Amino acid sequence: MSLPQDFDLKERVRSAVDIVDVIGGMIELQPQGRNFVGRCPWHEDRRPSLSINQERQTWKCWPCDIGGDVFSFVMRRDGVDFPGALQTLAELAGISIEQYRGGKKTQPGSPEDRPTLMSAIKLIADAYYDQLESGSSQDAQVARDYLASRGISDESRQRFRIGFAPDQWSYAIDLLAKQGFSGEVAYAAGVASNRSSGGHVDMFRGRLMFPIHDLQSRPIALGGRVIPAIAERHGDRAGGKYINGRETLLFRKSHQLYGLDLARDAIRRKGEVLVMEGYTDVVATRQAGIEPVVAVLGTALGEQHVKILRRLAERVVLVLDGDTAGQKRADEILELFVRADVDMRVLSLPEGSDPADYITEHGPQQLQQLVDQSPDALDHKLGRLTAGVDIANDTHRVTSAVDAMLKIAAKAPDGLRIDQLLKRMSRTFEFKLERLERRLEHFRDEIARQPVRRPKSADRRPATTGPPTTQPTTTRPTAQNQRPPIDDPNAALSQCAEEEDFGGGPQPSTRHIPQLASLHPLTGLDRELFEALIEDPDLAAMAVEAIDPDWLASNTAKMLLSAYQDLELAGHSLEIEAVLLLVENESLKNQIVNLQQRIANRRDDKPESASLRYAAIMTRYRECAFTVEQKRQIEKLQSAELEEDEEVEMLKAMLETQRARHRS
Repeated sequence: MSLPQDFDLKERVRSAVDIVDVIGGMIELQPQGRNFVGRCPWHEDRRPSLSINQERQTWKCWPCDIGGDVFSFVMRRDGVDFPGALQTLAELAGISIEQYRGGKKTQPGSPEDRPTLMSAIKLIADAYYDQLESGSSQDAQVARDYLASRGISDESRQRFRIGFAPDQWSYAIDLLAKQGFSGEVAYAAGVASNRSSGGHVDMFRGRLMFPIHDLQSRPIALGGRVIPAIAERHGDRAGGKYINGRETLLFRKSHQLYGLDLARDAIRRKGEVLVMEGYTDVVATRQAGIEPVVAVLGTALGEQHVKILRRLAERVVLVLDGDTAGQKRADEILELFVRADVDMRVLSLPEGSDPADYITEHGPQQLQQLVDQSPDALDHKLGRLTAGVDIANDTHRVTSAVDAMLKIAAKAPDGLRIDQLLKRMSRTFEFKLERLERRLEHFRDEIARQPVRRPKSADRRPATTGPPTTQPTTTRPTAQNQRPPIDDPNAALSQCAEEEDFGGGPQPSTRHIPQLASLHPLTGLDRELFEALIEDPDLAAMAVEAIDPDWLASNTAKMLLSAYQDLELAGHSLEIEAVLLLVENESLKNQIVNLQQRIANRRDDKPESASLRYAAIMTRYRECAFTVEQKRQIEKLQSAELEEDEEVEMLKAMLETQRARHRS
């Protein structure tokens, strides 16, 4: 048995970074006793409530009931999954992930070397910025004048690092060459194109340049907008209005959003993000004082974008230009948001307007009012389907509209939003609610009968777990705070073991905090067990052999036991730091930090040793298991399903078990 392939990488990354440095790079920290504290960025924190324990390398905000290690902090900060957080921290530590994942070691200066490409793109982005900031050429002045004519201030230009690419064939290539970068690196970084006759030419010429940054505010790509006065020289050869950066080792359009690095904190504070279609829309909207705004990058809003936004915001407002193409785009991505159960709103601007123009003409307050009044995406779709339809007489269009809406609703999780939609449809089309509900179930059944795509081996791991081996298969997860049905023997055993919870800290805030997954809290015997294992890791080796997963009261406990088992089978240390490193589930990491804090809070009470507590816990587990098994046998005897000799044998066995228990 071996641990996941990247476990050694995770260990090295964790040891190479300090959680205080990582969190301190985002918020101001102050020492408080043995810990550091700061204002939590995920709620309106009037007094510092985010606590960082440097010794354990963990963090916790009790009002939000979130916490974990440095990986879970980056996951939540950047809105990324565990591999994304690992990539970010590995780069921060200067550690090559490719070496640990079986990839070939890249040579510095080569087109396959990420640090080389990062250096090259930064060099060119800074040079373009300097050209617009202080370039003395006539074209640079034309670019500054054009930007001013669009109402973009110097402050906004500097905030977004907007630049100007000289109208030359090899400005970027020559600049890179002077610093030792090859033409192949220029191409791999996305700032050059291949020349048909061989060699390379600059990709961007005579354009306003918008650098695209990752969540660490590092340039990873560039986009260029045409400047009319310069484009006139080239006629039909001027190219399109926008040229978006080519996808590279650093940049994938489906995974990045323009301006997200600047908007991230505002998105968290407001719980809302406005998604627009162009660079200048974002710049103008931000300049007008509306901060939680991003843009797509030459591609439709996709599944990865939705995952990123969902981690950061409760509500996504799609701001569309007032044209037919904009309406069509809303229809195309509606199902994406419905399947992800994201609160998506659609704001269609008046015909012919884009956000920058609308703000110039009407002001930011009017735009914000439209945002606040924007309809739910399902309502927006319903309004589009019923526009111009004679409800009373046009039977075919009405039926088509109803089926179109119900097919979309069938892909959404059941809940209040769907209930409200059905009621509105009932009123709009004058259909009985029960008929709509039956039709909805029909479409849901159709979806359920469709063949399920078999995932590739790389993506078969459950969404709520970390490494594949940390997801127990013995029982099905129950909903948070919901007891399993008592008629299941295993569930009865779990309920027997679950006892009253006396709390582990301040109560969590009722404010919504976007989470990757939510797990049943550890309580009763389960909590006592893992507290003992954390205090004395030597006990964990015995526990993984002695404990039946069916004894445990929640899927959380089973996942945690599975992590211990994986470490034990791999011959690894069973210290809680190793467990915390192994699991990738954000909610489970939070549960571990809660246990650590409970232990720290009671150390002054001088409790009995962990080994004595463990022995008592095991006795109580076995008592519980015996009680449940005895009840099962009695029910079987009472069912009259057994033959007479079978009943006699079962009674003898039960009596012998009782005698053995009394002798012990």
